[in-house]
Amino acid sequence: MDFHHPLFQGLALPLCIAFVATGLLRGGLGPARGARWAAAGVAVAIVGTASWMLGWRLLPGTLTEKLPWIYAAAALVGLGLEALRASRRTQWVAAGVLWALVLASLPRQPLPLAIGIWLLGMVVIRTVLKEGPRRADAVAMLVVASLGLAALAMMSGSALLFELSLALGAALAGGALWLWPVARIAFGASAAVVSVLAWLTLMQATALLTPARPAALLLLVAAFSSGSLVRRASRHLRRGEARPWVESLIVAAVAALWVAAALALAHWGAADTPANMDDPYYQPKW
Repeated sequence: MDFHHPLFQGLALPLCIAFVATGLLRGGLGPARGARWAAAGVAVAIVGTASWMLGWRLLPGTLTEKLPWIYAAAALVGLGLEALRASRRTQWVAAGVLWALVLASLPRQPLPLAIGIWLLGMVVIRTVLKEGPRRADAVAMLVVASLGLAALAMMSGSALLFELSLALGAALAGGALWLWPVARIAFGASAAVVSVLAWLTLMQATALLTPARPAALLLLVAAFSSGSLVRRASRHLRRGEARPWVESLIVAAVAALWVAAALALAHWGAADTPANMDDPYYQPKW
């Protein structure tokens, strides 16, 4: 078996690590603590897969070489927030500070644009963190948006960013199996912070390293409004609250519509030649 095959390291590896690590934490820590901390298995899968695919550079130079460090920093922040039982507001502020640091570590952009990207990220972070940790709505949006980002990266000529985005979606899907259809864990800060920051960083990498259209990326960002839209529509139609597992399916379907619109726009306005990238295809760096 080729352990560096794209389907293995971009799909099977993160999915299996997330599912197994989450289950081990859930069973090993007991019903109460295990349910609270089990989602950290998703963080293990995200960081572990990135390090497997990209390796670790003590002095990272390119954007992609910085990704494992960014993921690890986000995972540590999420674990710290979980240990402190931080409020959602505190989680949002801490994640926002880290997002600002991430943007500062990436190639410089005009200040007004950088501020706009930071504010957009703050909206996405708030949308993910405000979802109930015992529901799969946040995970559903993240999985669908990650798969959409993977498809957009592939359409834009980057196999590397395709694999990284696919791996993020697979890791989240592995954890989601413990949340849907029955919630046996909580999708708390230990997983949510690293997941949303990893997605935002990959979105920014796609914007910087490929000719992907900004409008297509904005449509992918709009997928994170799916949870609020579904609940608002339910209230407007005066229907009772749907069962959690049904609501998550509806949220995923609405997010998929945003993703389909983004990919259609990208296909309609595809550039003839992709931009130069750090490593269009690559060998793992060890």
